[in-house]
Order: sequence, then C-alpha cells, then structure tokens
Amino acid sequence: MGAEPAVSVVIACYKQVDFLDKVLLSLTRQSFSDFELVIADDGSGPDLAACLQKYQSVFRHPIQHCWHEDNGFRKTIIVNRAVASSRGAYLIFIDADCILHHRFVERHYKRRRPETVLSGRRIMLNEAVTAALSDEDISSGRFEKPWFWWNHTEKKERNRGFYLPLLFRVVNKKGKTYWAFGSNFSLFKADFIAVNGYDETILGRGMEDINLSSRLTLQGYPILKLTHEALQYHQFHRSGPVPHDEETMYRLAHPEDAYASVGIRRHLDFQPMVSNQ
Repeated sequence: MGAEPAVSVVIACYKQVDFLDKVLLSLTRQSFSDFELVIADDGSGPDLAACLQKYQSVFRHPIQHCWHEDNGFRKTIIVNRAVASSRGAYLIFIDADCILHHRFVERHYKRRRPETVLSGRRIMLNEAVTAALSDEDISSGRFEKPWFWWNHTEKKERNRGFYLPLLFRVVNKKGKTYWAFGSNFSLFKADFIAVNGYDETILGRGMEDINLSSRLTLQGYPILKLTHEALQYHQFHRSGPVPHDEETMYRLAHPEDAYASVGIRRHLDFQPMVSNQ
C-alpha cells in the first residue's frame, strides 16, 4: 500500500449512489491530497461498489470499502469498523450526501490538535438546486459560489457558506456549548479510540452523534468550531423519523461514562476489503 496517509476520511453511506458520486467528485478537488477514503457502507448494493471503482485510480491512497449486510440503520457499527481499518492517524468524518468545499480536508488537518474535536456545519441545499446540480458545477467549483446557492437555502443557513478562516479564534471564544456534527467533524484516531468510538448499542438514526459528542466532552476534549472553514453542502433528501422515545433520547444525550460499553475496540483486528489496488 505504500506510505500511510496523513488523514483517513470516513464516509458514512447507505445507497444514494448518485449523491456519493458527487461527494467523491468534490474530493478529487481537495487542496490537500494526503488522505485515504474509508467507506462505511451500511448495506448498499453492488451499484455503490461500481461507483467506487470509477475512482480507483484517482486518489493518492487506496479506497477502503467496509460493508455489512443491510439490517436496518447500524451506522455506529459500520463506522467503528471503518475506523478500525483506517490507516491515517487523523480522522475526518463526513456523510455521503454532503459535497465538500475544495479546502475542506486542508482546514480540518491544519487546525488539528491532540485531545481536541473540530466540527463544522453544512449548508442545506433545497430540492430544486440538488436536482439541477451537475458534475460540471462541482468540478468547476461553481457550487461554492454564494450566487449559486444563495436562493436555494434557508436564510439561517446562509452565513455558513462563507469561507472565513480568520474567524477561527473569534468563534471559539468560550461561550455556547458546541457539539460534534456527524457529517463534519474530526479528531485524532487515538482520541476516538479513547472513548471506544461510537456506542454500538445505539441502533436507528438520530442519537449516535449526540451521544458520541457528549462522551468526548466527558473525556475532557474541547469541541472547536470550523463553521467558516470546513464548508460542506448537503444534498436535499427526506429522512425517516427518529425511532427513539423521549426518555431514551435523554439518556443517550446524557451518558454517565465517556467510554462506550460496546464500541470500536472489538473491531480493531478487522481487515477490510480494499477496492483500490
């Protein structure tokens, strides 16, 4: 495989191959290229593997495709497996529906600190612009321009779309508690393992990221904002309901222990299928 990558970009995905294809295209434009892609596939079909094959010779490091069978929403398990197979010392987590600004990986890596979590947010594109979005819009960088998305997202989202890295110190003054957003956060692999990664007892969407964020905070790791640096653009789609009752959601959002009872450590010997050789 050659030298280990500086960064492992872990992409959580389930079907929606057309969205993933656009995300991969945006990753070909990154200003920082010393990264591998680790696909955490929650049970997609062969069309997703075929999409990955298109990019087999594009990136500097092999694409790893970690897959398990489709048995409901089990992101916590497959992401832990993906991290266990990753080779980079630094991890960046994204979702397969979020297209990345061309400096996304660079900014996460530049701001990295031990025992610290970095997290950005996303611009929510509406249905019309998502449907019209072309490969040329992405490869040319046109989708990053405010005039492209300004009228296709809610007003409250617009301020997240400006690349303003000089604001890093200003937005990270002590104040409002910030939590790690599942489609846009990063930390050292050793720090992810220190809390045993995602809690695999959480099945079904909606609480896995809040729980992880709370446990990272319990571990004493500050969560810093990359809101105006690590920009990403969410492709519109509808999501199902969160299958947890209020009591369960409160319990998961307020864990008593930083260390997950069932987590990544049981996967650390897992050997993935490598799709880019």
